[in-house]
Amino acid sequence: MISLSTVCGVVFGFLVIALGILHETKDWQVFLSLGSFAIVFGGTVTVTFIGFRFQYVWNAFRATLKIFVKQDISSKSLIQDVRLAGEWSKKVQAEGQNGYDSIAKSSKDEFTRYIFTLASTGYKPDDIREFGTTNIEEHYFRHLQGSTILTSMGSMTPAFGLVGTLLGLIVMLGKLEDPSKLGPGLSLALTATLYGLLFARFVFMPSSTKVKQTLSIERFRHYLILEALVLIMEKKPAMYIQDKMNSYLDRKDQYSMFGDKPGAAKKGK
Repeated sequence: MISLSTVCGVVFGFLVIALGILHETKDWQVFLSLGSFAIVFGGTVTVTFIGFRFQYVWNAFRATLKIFVKQDISSKSLIQDVRLAGEWSKKVQAEGQNGYDSIAKSSKDEFTRYIFTLASTGYKPDDIREFGTTNIEEHYFRHLQGSTILTSMGSMTPAFGLVGTLLGLIVMLGKLEDPSKLGPGLSLALTATLYGLLFARFVFMPSSTKVKQTLSIERFRHYLILEALVLIMEKKPAMYIQDKMNSYLDRKDQYSMFGDKPGAAKKGK
């Protein structure tokens, strides 16, 4: 599914800029400059490939495209994770050690398969917590490189806009004897600065923020699943597991196996 917030943000941003331009002039073509685009975008991409490994740069571009796809993790999906934890607890109680392996094989989630496979080998709860925590943090910081690269690109585009401005001024100063030829140099100088700021503030910086936010939400969910598994291995009651996992969620978005809000008093007949 498409992320409506991202798409609406992009569309609204470009509409605001377009309306601002059209309000001042009908000659909008003056804001289009292939030379400025090549200097700003091409220069930024070139320096990025010089400074970072190709694999991480490619992953950063892929992460940028993914921000237009709605993330699967939501308040509703987290409530379902709490519900699943209760079902996992019952399954392990009924099947013993084989229950962990059964859950791992039936799960479509990569992290769930990983930690339940570890649990099926007979590791202690403390070991599972240590392994799971290490895996979560390494996954987070490894993929955080994409956000770091996008932030770096956002800081470089204004600099290349300044490079374009200097080049435009040099061209303009070289044509001082013929005022009719000053236009191209001045156009390059100003549009390069404009492109540098637009790429930084409308593309790279927001993309970096969205990628980091998505990773943080994913990390939170992984810790929630890890906590559920550790509690199951410690043979905690299903109600205890439910309440412990609910403590991580928003008070409005909590699961109750009885169908009411956790902690709500039962009404007598």
